[in-house]
Amino acid sequence: MVEVYLEHITKIFGNVVAVDDLTLKFREGHLTSLLGPSGCGKTTTLRIIAGLETPTKGRVYFDEQDVTDVPTEKRDIALVFQIPTIYPTMNVYDNLAFPLRVKGLSKQDIDRRVKEVSELMGISHVLDRMPSALDAGTTQKVALAHAFIKEPGVYLLDEPLTNVDPVTRIELRTLLKEIQRKYKATMVYVTHDQTESMTLADYIAVMRLGKLLQFDTPEKIYMAPKNTFVGWFIGNPGMNFLDVTFDQRKGALIGEGFEYRLSEEFKRILAEKNATEVKLGIRPEHILVKRGAEQEGIKAKCTLIEPFSGDRKILHLEVGGMELKAKVSVSLDIKEGEIVSLEFSPEYIHIYDKAGELII
Repeated sequence: MVEVYLEHITKIFGNVVAVDDLTLKFREGHLTSLLGPSGCGKTTTLRIIAGLETPTKGRVYFDEQDVTDVPTEKRDIALVFQIPTIYPTMNVYDNLAFPLRVKGLSKQDIDRRVKEVSELMGISHVLDRMPSALDAGTTQKVALAHAFIKEPGVYLLDEPLTNVDPVTRIELRTLLKEIQRKYKATMVYVTHDQTESMTLADYIAVMRLGKLLQFDTPEKIYMAPKNTFVGWFIGNPGMNFLDVTFDQRKGALIGEGFEYRLSEEFKRILAEKNATEVKLGIRPEHILVKRGAEQEGIKAKCTLIEPFSGDRKILHLEVGGMELKAKVSVSLDIKEGEIVSLEFSPEYIHIYDKAGELII
């Protein structure tokens, strides 16, 4: 397997900076997801790794080799796109066998490898069928099998599960992770779907407007987002943010109609940073909602109750003219218009500066 290293990559199309000074290492034998909204530069980054785009500035390395000017066909890669690309005039067996024939493998080795990969992907029963006879999910399985059978140094996957049905999507997510672990493959996986990233990835690179905002494990991305965009973008619903003022004398964050007492560590760090106007961040599932305005905590009005899934529901809450969302059990008997009390556990709060960057 191969380690991919991007060094100060910039890509400009006309007046648009699609990728802006990106330095990033895709670790050997791991699945790294490029995650972000449409237009953030993730697909352009993948195309630069593939050699389908040439960077305006910067270099691309596979291990220690500079491949910036190496054509796509000479890079040790396999590509899978959102729309499957398989040969329409060949049956499934020949589609899988073709890259092995190009490599000069014997018929015995080709048969063995096609059998192994087709069984792994669950497509053994369609080896004699033409692509036109396959449904969308099976077609994408064939496209993935076509990539895996080549055993390249790097797998490049661009939104490969977007066009399949939900059941097949879950099945393929599981398969991809199993394959990645079995072959210790280096994979770059582009998606706008945070569920895919959080489920599949060993590492996630969150991008926005061509810039890398955070690179970390899924757990750290979720539990300690480095800025308010990452906190908002990751999570369903995303992180809540309340505009507050740090009162050093009181040792508290002051909002309209409430104050939140801070630990000694938080007070010390905010004082050292000379931070006053800040944002308090907390995820919806980390808010403890208690019935009754007489209880301890921040007072809020429930303005809307939104069904979520399973045993959870979303409460829309108004606090000092600001809205936040709490994810709670469906068994919690709260009605719209009711005043409730909220508790934020110190272990789950984050504080960001006015620009949205993490302080603590």
